[in-house]
Amino acid sequence: MSETRKETPPYSLNKRTMKFPKLPFTNGKAVLSLLIVISIYGLPVYAAYLLASALEPMFERVVIERFEQLFSHSPYLIAQIFVGDFGLLTLGMYSFLWAFPVVLFVGASIAFTEEIGLKDKITSEMTPLLRKIGLSGRDFIPILTGYGCNVVAVLQTKSCHACSRKQCISMISYGSACSYQIGATLSIFSVGGKPWLFIPYLFVLLIVGVLHTRIWYPTSNKYEDYFMPTSQLNRGSLKQFFHKIKGSASQFFLQAMPIFFIICIIASILNGLGLIAKLLSWVEPVLSFLSIPVDASVGLLFSIIRKDGILLFNQGGGELVSAISTVELFIIVYLASTLSACLVTIWTIGKEMGSIFAIKQASKQATTSIISSLVILFLYKMIVFFI
Repeated sequence: MSETRKETPPYSLNKRTMKFPKLPFTNGKAVLSLLIVISIYGLPVYAAYLLASALEPMFERVVIERFEQLFSHSPYLIAQIFVGDFGLLTLGMYSFLWAFPVVLFVGASIAFTEEIGLKDKITSEMTPLLRKIGLSGRDFIPILTGYGCNVVAVLQTKSCHACSRKQCISMISYGSACSYQIGATLSIFSVGGKPWLFIPYLFVLLIVGVLHTRIWYPTSNKYEDYFMPTSQLNRGSLKQFFHKIKGSASQFFLQAMPIFFIICIIASILNGLGLIAKLLSWVEPVLSFLSIPVDASVGLLFSIIRKDGILLFNQGGGELVSAISTVELFIIVYLASTLSACLVTIWTIGKEMGSIFAIKQASKQATTSIISSLVILFLYKMIVFFI
Protein backbone atom coordinates (compact mmCIF):
# COMPACT_ATOMS: atom_id res chain seq x y z
CA MET A 1 0.00 0.00 0.00
CA SER A 2 1.60 3.23 -1.18
CA GLU A 3 1.91 6.18 1.11
CA THR A 4 -0.26 9.19 0.45
CA ARG A 5 1.93 12.20 -0.22
CA LYS A 6 0.80 15.44 1.40
CA GLU A 7 1.29 18.31 -1.02
CA THR A 8 2.45 21.69 0.18
CA PRO A 9 0.37 24.67 -0.98
CA PRO A 10 2.29 26.70 -3.55
CA TYR A 11 2.01 29.88 -1.47
CA SER A 12 2.57 28.50 2.02
CA LEU A 13 4.75 30.30 4.52
CA ASN A 14 7.83 28.74 6.05
CA LYS A 15 7.10 29.28 9.75
CA ARG A 16 10.63 28.35 10.87
CA THR A 17 12.47 30.90 8.79
CA MET A 18 9.51 33.31 8.57
CA LYS A 19 10.46 34.23 5.01
CA PHE A 20 8.10 34.87 2.15
CA PRO A 21 8.16 32.44 -0.77
CA LYS A 22 8.84 34.03 -4.12
CA LEU A 23 5.48 34.77 -5.72
CA PRO A 24 4.99 34.93 -9.48
CA PHE A 25 3.28 38.35 -9.34
CA THR A 26 5.57 39.99 -6.79
CA ASN A 27 7.04 42.39 -9.32
CA GLY A 28 5.21 42.41 -12.64
CA LYS A 29 1.56 42.11 -11.66
CA ALA A 30 1.90 44.26 -8.54
CA VAL A 31 3.52 47.09 -10.49
CA LEU A 32 0.96 46.72 -13.30
CA SER A 33 -1.84 46.91 -10.73
CA LEU A 34 -0.28 50.06 -9.27
CA LEU A 35 -0.22 51.65 -12.74
CA ILE A 36 -3.87 50.68 -13.26
CA VAL A 37 -4.77 52.32 -9.94
CA ILE A 38 -2.98 55.51 -10.97
CA SER A 39 -4.84 55.52 -14.29
CA ILE A 40 -8.25 54.74 -12.83
CA TYR A 41 -8.04 57.43 -10.17
CA GLY A 42 -5.74 59.86 -11.96
CA LEU A 43 -7.61 60.25 -15.24
CA PRO A 44 -10.90 61.36 -13.59
CA VAL A 45 -8.98 64.00 -11.62
CA TYR A 46 -7.31 65.23 -14.80
CA ALA A 47 -10.67 65.33 -16.59
CA ALA A 48 -12.14 67.34 -13.69
CA TYR A 49 -9.21 69.75 -13.89
CA LEU A 50 -9.73 70.30 -17.63
CA LEU A 51 -13.45 70.91 -17.12
CA ALA A 52 -12.98 73.37 -14.24
CA SER A 53 -10.18 75.21 -16.07
CA ALA A 54 -12.38 75.65 -19.12
CA LEU A 55 -15.39 76.86 -17.11
CA GLU A 56 -13.59 79.17 -14.65
CA PRO A 57 -13.11 82.24 -16.96
CA MET A 58 -16.73 82.12 -18.11
CA PHE A 59 -17.89 81.49 -14.56
CA GLU A 60 -16.06 84.53 -13.22
CA ARG A 61 -17.33 86.76 -16.02
CA VAL A 62 -20.97 85.65 -16.06
CA VAL A 63 -21.58 84.87 -12.38
CA ILE A 64 -19.05 86.37 -9.97
CA GLU A 65 -18.57 89.78 -11.62
CA ARG A 66 -22.34 90.31 -11.85
CA PHE A 67 -22.81 89.46 -8.18
CA GLU A 68 -20.01 91.83 -7.21
CA GLN A 69 -21.79 94.64 -9.09
CA LEU A 70 -25.09 93.69 -7.46
CA PHE A 71 -23.65 94.05 -3.92
CA SER A 72 -21.43 97.05 -4.68
CA HIS A 73 -23.73 99.44 -2.76
CA SER A 74 -24.69 97.06 0.07
CA PRO A 75 -23.65 97.56 3.72
CA TYR A 76 -20.00 96.59 4.28
CA LEU A 77 -20.58 93.47 6.40
CA ILE A 78 -23.31 92.17 4.04
CA ALA A 79 -21.02 92.70 1.05
CA GLN A 80 -18.21 90.88 2.85
CA ILE A 81 -20.43 87.86 3.52
CA PHE A 82 -21.61 87.55 -0.08
CA VAL A 83 -18.87 88.96 -2.33
CA GLY A 84 -15.91 89.69 -0.04
CA ASP A 85 -12.57 87.90 0.02
CA PHE A 86 -14.26 84.91 1.72
CA GLY A 87 -17.76 85.52 0.30
CA LEU A 88 -20.45 82.95 -0.36
CA LEU A 89 -20.89 84.02 -3.98
CA THR A 90 -17.20 84.55 -4.73
CA LEU A 91 -14.96 82.15 -2.82
CA GLY A 92 -17.84 79.78 -2.07
CA MET A 93 -18.44 79.18 -5.75
CA TYR A 94 -14.83 78.00 -6.20
CA SER A 95 -15.70 75.03 -4.00
CA PHE A 96 -18.47 74.00 -6.35
CA LEU A 97 -16.56 74.70 -9.55
CA TRP A 98 -13.43 72.78 -8.57
CA ALA A 99 -14.62 70.21 -6.03
CA PHE A 100 -17.85 68.92 -7.57
CA PRO A 101 -16.32 67.64 -10.87
CA VAL A 102 -13.68 65.76 -8.84
CA VAL A 103 -16.33 64.30 -6.52
CA LEU A 104 -18.47 63.26 -9.48
CA PHE A 105 -15.73 61.80 -11.69
CA VAL A 106 -13.78 60.07 -8.91
CA GLY A 107 -17.05 58.77 -7.44
CA ALA A 108 -17.97 57.30 -10.82
CA SER A 109 -14.54 55.69 -11.14
CA ILE A 110 -14.73 54.14 -7.67
CA ALA A 111 -18.28 52.90 -8.31
CA PHE A 112 -17.22 51.35 -11.62
CA THR A 113 -14.24 49.48 -10.15
CA GLU A 114 -16.36 48.22 -7.27
CA GLU A 115 -19.22 47.01 -9.46
CA ILE A 116 -17.11 44.99 -11.91
CA GLY A 117 -14.85 43.61 -9.14
CA LEU A 118 -11.72 45.35 -10.44
CA LYS A 119 -10.94 46.97 -7.08
CA ASP A 120 -10.73 43.59 -5.32
CA LYS A 121 -8.67 42.10 -8.15
CA ILE A 122 -6.16 44.93 -8.06
CA THR A 123 -6.03 44.72 -4.27
CA SER A 124 -5.05 41.05 -4.31
CA GLU A 125 -2.22 41.74 -6.75
CA MET A 126 -0.98 44.72 -4.71
CA THR A 127 -0.53 42.67 -1.52
CA PRO A 128 3.28 42.18 -1.85
CA LEU A 129 3.87 45.93 -2.17
CA LEU A 130 1.50 46.73 0.70
CA ARG A 131 3.35 44.33 3.01
CA LYS A 132 6.38 46.61 2.85
CA ILE A 133 4.47 49.23 4.90
CA GLY A 134 2.80 46.76 7.23
CA LEU A 135 -0.55 46.52 5.44
CA SER A 136 -2.44 43.59 3.98
CA GLY A 137 -4.43 43.41 0.77
CA ARG A 138 -7.72 44.01 2.49
CA ASP A 139 -6.30 47.24 3.99
CA PHE A 140 -5.84 48.69 0.51
CA ILE A 141 -9.58 49.00 -0.14
CA PRO A 142 -10.17 51.60 2.65
CA ILE A 143 -7.07 53.49 1.48
CA LEU A 144 -8.52 53.71 -2.03
CA THR A 145 -11.91 54.69 -0.61
CA GLY A 146 -10.14 57.53 1.21
CA TYR A 147 -9.68 59.26 -2.14
CA GLY A 148 -13.43 59.64 -2.16
CA CYS A 149 -14.06 60.33 1.54
CA ASN A 150 -11.78 59.76 4.54
CA VAL A 151 -14.70 59.28 6.93
CA VAL A 152 -16.14 56.38 4.94
CA ALA A 153 -12.64 54.92 4.58
CA VAL A 154 -12.05 54.97 8.36
CA LEU A 155 -15.33 53.10 8.86
CA GLN A 156 -14.25 50.53 6.28
CA THR A 157 -11.11 49.74 8.30
CA LYS A 158 -13.34 47.49 10.42
CA SER A 159 -12.54 44.84 7.80
CA CYS A 160 -8.79 45.19 8.48
CA HIS A 161 -6.83 42.93 10.80
CA ALA A 162 -6.61 44.19 14.37
CA CYS A 163 -2.82 44.30 14.02
CA SER A 164 -2.92 46.52 10.92
CA ARG A 165 -5.96 48.76 11.51
CA LYS A 166 -3.88 51.51 13.12
CA GLN A 167 -1.50 51.51 10.15
CA CYS A 168 -4.42 51.69 7.73
CA ILE A 169 -6.08 54.60 9.55
CA SER A 170 -2.74 56.42 9.70
CA MET A 171 -2.25 56.04 5.94
CA ILE A 172 -5.80 57.20 5.21
CA SER A 173 -5.53 60.24 7.47
CA TYR A 174 -2.21 61.37 6.01
CA GLY A 175 -1.89 60.01 2.49
CA SER A 176 -5.41 59.56 1.09
CA ALA A 177 -6.40 62.93 -0.36
CA CYS A 178 -10.21 63.03 -0.35
CA SER A 179 -12.08 64.32 -3.38
CA TYR A 180 -12.75 67.69 -1.69
CA GLN A 181 -9.05 68.07 -0.89
CA ILE A 182 -8.08 67.15 -4.46
CA GLY A 183 -10.52 69.66 -5.93
CA ALA A 184 -9.29 72.40 -3.60
CA THR A 185 -5.60 71.79 -4.33
CA LEU A 186 -6.25 71.70 -8.07
CA SER A 187 -7.94 75.08 -7.74
CA ILE A 188 -5.12 76.64 -5.67
CA PHE A 189 -2.33 75.42 -7.94
CA SER A 190 -4.25 76.52 -11.04
CA VAL A 191 -5.09 79.99 -9.71
CA GLY A 192 -1.44 80.32 -8.68
CA GLY A 193 -0.44 79.59 -12.28
CA LYS A 194 1.33 76.33 -11.40
CA PRO A 195 -1.10 73.43 -12.03
CA TRP A 196 1.84 71.07 -12.63
CA LEU A 197 2.57 71.15 -8.88
CA PHE A 198 -0.35 68.76 -8.37
CA ILE A 199 1.69 65.74 -9.56
CA PRO A 200 4.66 66.19 -7.16
CA TYR A 201 2.14 67.11 -4.45
CA LEU A 202 0.42 63.71 -4.70
CA PHE A 203 3.80 61.97 -4.92
CA VAL A 204 5.11 63.66 -1.74
CA LEU A 205 1.79 62.99 0.01
CA LEU A 206 2.11 59.26 -0.74
CA ILE A 207 5.81 58.93 0.15
CA VAL A 208 5.58 60.91 3.41
CA GLY A 209 2.36 59.08 4.28
CA VAL A 210 4.16 55.73 3.94
CA LEU A 211 7.13 56.96 6.02
CA HIS A 212 4.77 58.42 8.62
CA THR A 213 2.99 55.08 8.96
CA ARG A 214 6.23 53.09 9.12
CA ILE A 215 7.78 55.36 11.77
CA TRP A 216 4.82 55.90 14.11
CA TYR A 217 3.11 52.51 13.70
CA PRO A 218 5.74 49.80 13.13
CA THR A 219 4.01 46.50 12.50
CA SER A 220 4.70 43.45 14.68
CA ASN A 221 2.90 40.88 12.51
CA LYS A 222 3.89 41.13 8.85
CA TYR A 223 2.94 37.64 7.83
CA GLU A 224 -0.74 37.24 8.42
CA ASP A 225 -3.03 37.14 5.40
CA TYR A 226 -0.18 37.43 2.92
CA PHE A 227 -2.00 36.01 -0.07
CA MET A 228 -5.52 36.97 -1.09
CA PRO A 229 -7.36 34.97 -3.75
CA THR A 230 -7.88 36.96 -6.92
CA SER A 231 -11.54 37.73 -7.53
CA GLN A 232 -13.10 37.43 -10.99
CA LEU A 233 -14.38 40.36 -13.00
CA ASN A 234 -18.12 40.59 -13.61
CA ARG A 235 -20.61 42.75 -15.46
CA GLY A 236 -21.83 44.54 -12.34
CA SER A 237 -25.15 46.32 -11.87
CA LEU A 238 -25.88 49.51 -13.77
CA LYS A 239 -28.53 50.38 -11.21
CA GLN A 240 -26.06 50.09 -8.32
CA PHE A 241 -23.49 52.08 -10.31
CA PHE A 242 -25.79 55.09 -10.65
CA HIS A 243 -27.01 54.66 -7.08
CA LYS A 244 -23.43 55.06 -5.80
CA ILE A 245 -22.84 58.12 -7.98
CA LYS A 246 -26.09 59.62 -6.70
CA GLY A 247 -24.89 58.99 -3.14
CA SER A 248 -21.61 60.84 -3.77
CA ALA A 249 -23.43 63.80 -5.33
CA SER A 250 -25.99 63.92 -2.53
CA GLN A 251 -23.27 63.91 0.11
CA PHE A 252 -21.58 66.82 -1.67
CA PHE A 253 -24.71 68.98 -1.90
CA LEU A 254 -26.27 68.08 1.46
CA GLN A 255 -23.15 67.88 3.66
CA ALA A 256 -20.00 69.31 2.09
CA MET A 257 -21.33 72.51 0.48
CA PRO A 258 -23.45 73.65 3.47
CA ILE A 259 -20.46 73.23 5.82
CA PHE A 260 -18.17 75.13 3.46
CA PHE A 261 -20.74 77.93 3.16
CA ILE A 262 -20.79 78.17 6.96
CA ILE A 263 -16.97 78.43 6.92
CA CYS A 264 -17.23 81.25 4.37
CA ILE A 265 -19.76 83.13 6.51
CA ILE A 266 -17.64 82.80 9.68
CA ALA A 267 -14.46 83.86 7.86
CA SER A 268 -16.27 86.82 6.24
CA ILE A 269 -17.61 88.06 9.57
CA LEU A 270 -14.22 87.68 11.26
CA ASN A 271 -12.59 89.53 8.37
CA GLY A 272 -15.23 92.27 8.43
CA LEU A 273 -14.74 92.80 12.17
CA GLY A 274 -10.96 92.95 11.81
CA LEU A 275 -10.39 89.83 13.92
CA ILE A 276 -8.48 87.99 11.21
CA ALA A 277 -5.85 90.75 11.18
CA LYS A 278 -5.27 90.13 14.90
CA LEU A 279 -5.03 86.39 14.29
CA LEU A 280 -2.38 87.00 11.64
CA SER A 281 -0.23 88.97 14.09
CA TRP A 282 -0.28 86.07 16.58
CA VAL A 283 0.86 83.36 14.18
CA GLU A 284 3.24 85.47 12.09
CA PRO A 285 6.47 84.27 13.84
CA VAL A 286 5.60 80.58 13.35
CA LEU A 287 4.62 80.98 9.71
CA SER A 288 7.68 83.09 8.94
CA PHE A 289 9.87 80.29 10.28
CA LEU A 290 8.27 77.93 7.74
CA SER A 291 8.60 80.54 4.98
CA ILE A 292 4.79 80.77 4.70
CA PRO A 293 2.97 84.05 3.97
CA VAL A 294 1.09 85.34 7.01
CA ASP A 295 -2.14 85.74 5.00
CA ALA A 296 -2.19 81.95 4.56
CA SER A 297 -3.00 81.39 8.25
CA VAL A 298 -6.75 81.63 7.64
CA GLY A 299 -6.65 78.84 5.08
CA LEU A 300 -4.52 76.73 7.41
CA LEU A 301 -7.00 77.21 10.24
CA PHE A 302 -10.13 76.34 8.29
CA SER A 303 -8.48 73.41 6.47
CA ILE A 304 -8.52 71.63 9.84
CA ILE A 305 -12.31 71.95 9.94
CA ARG A 306 -12.73 70.73 6.35
CA LYS A 307 -10.14 69.97 3.70
CA ASP A 308 -11.85 72.17 1.13
CA GLY A 309 -11.12 75.00 3.57
CA ILE A 310 -7.85 75.12 1.61
CA LEU A 311 -9.84 77.13 -0.93
CA LEU A 312 -9.58 80.11 1.43
CA PHE A 313 -6.11 80.57 -0.03
CA ASN A 314 -7.99 81.88 -3.08
CA GLN A 315 -9.04 84.92 -1.07
CA GLY A 316 -9.11 88.20 -2.95
CA GLY A 317 -9.46 86.57 -6.33
CA GLY A 318 -6.25 84.57 -5.89
CA GLU A 319 -3.98 87.52 -5.08
CA LEU A 320 -2.16 85.56 -2.36
CA VAL A 321 -1.33 82.40 -4.35
CA SER A 322 -0.41 84.42 -7.45
CA ALA A 323 2.12 86.55 -5.56
CA ILE A 324 4.12 83.87 -3.71
CA SER A 325 6.95 81.68 -4.96
CA THR A 326 6.59 78.11 -6.17
CA VAL A 327 8.02 76.51 -3.02
CA GLU A 328 5.87 78.73 -0.78
CA LEU A 329 2.76 77.73 -2.73
CA PHE A 330 3.67 74.05 -2.47
CA ILE A 331 4.38 74.20 1.26
CA ILE A 332 1.20 76.06 2.25
CA VAL A 333 -0.96 73.60 0.30
CA TYR A 334 0.96 70.57 1.60
CA LEU A 335 0.90 71.83 5.20
CA ALA A 336 -2.82 72.64 5.05
CA SER A 337 -3.47 69.16 3.64
CA THR A 338 -1.48 67.21 6.20
CA LEU A 339 -1.31 69.26 9.40
CA SER A 340 -4.48 67.52 10.56
CA ALA A 341 -7.28 65.39 9.25
CA CYS A 342 -10.61 67.21 9.03
CA LEU A 343 -12.60 67.39 12.27
CA VAL A 344 -15.21 64.88 11.09
CA THR A 345 -12.47 62.34 10.30
CA ILE A 346 -10.82 62.90 13.71
CA TRP A 347 -14.18 62.47 15.42
CA THR A 348 -14.79 59.23 13.47
CA ILE A 349 -11.34 57.91 14.42
CA GLY A 350 -12.09 58.69 18.06
CA LYS A 351 -15.44 56.92 17.83
CA GLU A 352 -13.87 53.82 16.27
CA MET A 353 -10.52 53.63 18.10
CA GLY A 354 -11.02 55.73 21.22
CA SER A 355 -10.39 59.39 21.99
CA ILE A 356 -6.85 58.75 23.30
CA PHE A 357 -5.80 57.15 20.02
CA ALA A 358 -7.42 59.97 18.03
CA ILE A 359 -5.54 62.63 20.02
CA LYS A 360 -2.24 60.76 19.67
CA GLN A 361 -2.81 60.23 15.95
CA ALA A 362 -3.57 63.93 15.44
CA SER A 363 -0.43 64.99 17.33
CA LYS A 364 1.75 62.51 15.44
CA GLN A 365 0.34 63.70 12.11
CA ALA A 366 0.97 67.36 12.99
CA THR A 367 4.55 66.51 13.98
CA THR A 368 5.22 64.67 10.73
CA SER A 369 3.60 67.45 8.70
CA ILE A 370 5.72 70.23 10.23
CA ILE A 371 8.98 68.27 10.12
CA SER A 372 8.45 67.14 6.51
CA SER A 373 7.59 70.73 5.50
CA LEU A 374 10.88 71.90 7.00
CA VAL A 375 12.71 69.11 5.16
CA ILE A 376 11.11 70.12 1.85
CA LEU A 377 12.09 73.74 2.44
CA PHE A 378 15.64 72.74 3.40
CA LEU A 379 16.08 70.53 0.32
CA TYR A 380 14.78 73.31 -1.91
CA LYS A 381 17.23 75.85 -0.46
CA MET A 382 20.10 73.38 -0.79
CA ILE A 383 19.25 72.78 -4.46
CA VAL A 384 19.04 76.51 -5.13
CA PHE A 385 22.33 77.09 -3.31
CA PHE A 386 24.25 74.50 -5.34
CA ILE A 387 22.65 75.53 -8.62
